[in-house]
Amino acid sequence: MRIGKLIAAVTGVLLVITGIGLGVAGGIALAVPDDDGWVSVGPVRVDSSAAAIVGDDIDIDLGETVADGNTFISWAAIPTRIAVDGDGVFVGIGPVAEVEQYLDGVAVAHADWDHRDIDIDGYVPGGSAGNPTAQDFWVASTTDGVLEWDLAGGDWAVVVMNADGSPGIDVALDAAARVPWLPAIGVGVLILGGAFLAGGIALTYAGVRATPQPTISAPPQPATGG
Repeated sequence: MRIGKLIAAVTGVLLVITGIGLGVAGGIALAVPDDDGWVSVGPVRVDSSAAAIVGDDIDIDLGETVADGNTFISWAAIPTRIAVDGDGVFVGIGPVAEVEQYLDGVAVAHADWDHRDIDIDGYVPGGSAGNPTAQDFWVASTTDGVLEWDLAGGDWAVVVMNADGSPGIDVALDAAARVPWLPAIGVGVLILGGAFLAGGIALTYAGVRATPQPTISAPPQPATGG
């Protein structure tokens, strides 16, 4: 096999693998959102003796503002939703500094969302908390089970508590975000994957196809006299 055909075959195989990977990624981008465009993670069960479960240090940077309050991704904020299945539960989002001040001396469980589970990676002993609904620093809050908020740039903490501030929390949480341009990305990735796949197949075929060998004809024999 000539070196050129070998390079074509290897390059073609790599393009086929890349095309398949892009196709899978594009399919996932189209399949994951529900009919309303929400991408959901959960629900997961959380049980703690603390008075507050806190997911803190959520540092959001949507990039530089380009025009009309929008960022480079043409989206000023990302719609998010936290659904809670539990009785008398408060959910709030607030600046980390003010949340820490409010919960100073309160029994707190710090939580990290890990795929389909929530890990309690720290427990700070303390007492009960004051009525969370009486605080004015929340940028979004609810006691009705579903909190929707346009995720904006900043350093935020998500707090789940009993509405009366008492300790002992047992809830199921479901977090979701709406990404309006995700289907378009999925279609674009699928098209790109198809192009890679087609090009890879063509190169692979060109590399492994046998080169026709020229036919060598025997020189004519001189006529012999009878």
